[in-house]
Amino acid sequence: MPHIKLDAFELFYEVVGEGPPLLLLSGLGASRLGFAPVVPALARRYRVITCDNRGTGRSGVPPGPYSIDQMAADTAALIEHLGVGPVAVIGWSLGGTIVQSLLIDHRELLTAAVLLSTLPCYSELQHCWLDSVLALRRMGIDPLLAATAGAPWIFTPSTLTNHDRAMRILRVRADDPEATSDEAFEAQAAAIRSFDRRAELATVTTPTLVLVGAEDILTPPRQSIEIAQHIRHATLEVLPRGGHGMLLEYPNPTLGAINSFLEGHLPA
Repeated sequence: MPHIKLDAFELFYEVVGEGPPLLLLSGLGASRLGFAPVVPALARRYRVITCDNRGTGRSGVPPGPYSIDQMAADTAALIEHLGVGPVAVIGWSLGGTIVQSLLIDHRELLTAAVLLSTLPCYSELQHCWLDSVLALRRMGIDPLLAATAGAPWIFTPSTLTNHDRAMRILRVRADDPEATSDEAFEAQAAAIRSFDRRAELATVTTPTLVLVGAEDILTPPRQSIEIAQHIRHATLEVLPRGGHGMLLEYPNPTLGAINSFLEGHLPA
């Protein structure tokens, strides 16, 4: 089993494909399986590395609360363990905050970065959203009901108005074979809601794409615009379709934007 031993736990990872190394970092409470639908397409171009952030998937669950900088240090240790650095990295949602920390503290390990549907710091509405998610989890609500309650924050009407399709997606999310425990979710939640390194983003020199869908209500375009304004020479792209789950809902245009950016910044 591909694990690396860190101070307090073991971190699980997988590697597939050939080409320049590309590391994928998942969002709040999500394991590497969140990227599963797009890994085959990416693996045709890159050596794709996925991992389970601390607390998720097959990684260990050290005591919380966690911090984003702590999770970035985990990621840096993985890159160094694999001996593949510097790498390109895609960080989705919470994963995008981890990448911001990497860009500031571990820039020597990165060739290029994609900040996908992420944020510079939590807004008041995001705090309320997270409190509602935590409240449902503490009530022990059925996973399918929890996934249904959260669906409008992730998917656009294009998916949600097709009830049969929406239910198929929600059942997959609810039947996660490696579901994150309440303890680990709370520990990650503490990390993202306290993250704010905007004052240091001006020091970032790594080529960075800030990518978001115009229909994203959980991490709206204005937050991506703010990140791009702080990072000198960042590339900002707002796709006309897609919400927080645009990588799953609109994979072709999302991967197209990512590949176009990476092709300009990675070795052939």
